Amino acid sequence: MAAALLTRDGSIAAGRSAAYLHEFPGFGPARPVIMVGPDGNARSPLAKVIRSQRFNDVGRLRKSGFVVTDEAETVMSLAADLDGDRLEALVDSVLARRSCTTEELARVVGSNDGARGVARLRPIVEHRLPDAYQPPTTELERLLYRVLDDTRLPASTRQMPMSYQRVDATVDAYIDSWRLIVEGDGRRWHTRRADMARDRLRDNEATAHGFAVLRFIYEQLRDEPEKVIDTLLRTGHTRRAS
Repeated sequence: MAAALLTRDGSIAAGRSAAYLHEFPGFGPARPVIMVGPDGNARSPLAKVIRSQRFNDVGRLRKSGFVVTDEAETVMSLAADLDGDRLEALVDSVLARRSCTTEELARVVGSNDGARGVARLRPIVEHRLPDAYQPPTTELERLLYRVLDDTRLPASTRQMPMSYQRVDATVDAYIDSWRLIVEGDGRRWHTRRADMARDRLRDNEATAHGFAVLRFIYEQLRDEPEKVIDTLLRTGHTRRAS
């Protein structure tokens, strides 16, 4: 890395190299990646070179003796190279360790309009902002119950009280013939994190009592109802077989 940075005056570590230096999960030593300004030479015998139109404004810090892009900028530089699932997992990992905020990621996304990968990163970040769209409970329930009313599915009971050994709960829907609990999850990302312990307790208690639990987020119920129904049918088939 030191040799690669010397090949381009003023360059900084970026991309996968910055991810490794920041200790992002899943990134190990590899060919160096450096960032230069828009007029810099994009070829290096030792490194992959990223040319940035906003090089002078890119957030940076010193890590392990190297000047590297900060965490938000590093996520942005990786967005074009990671598939959606891995990029989403990376964003959640960075936010979970509290070394970067959603607002910092949003600012970087806003500053890179039109850049490679920004279209993939933007919805991931926007969904995690404190003012992200939160569907009304009635809208979430309407979508969930519309799916559950499909004639291919057995009858379900709405707002079913469930009493377990360690907790009492009311579930969104219960399919008795499959001993299956179905929940619509419309809470925002940061709220889901805050309520995770409670949700896991409820789900674990349900499993301990022989129930299965399926959770579907608002976007799945709204945009992919057939996939939700397919998951329910396959789960029901497995429950009957067992």
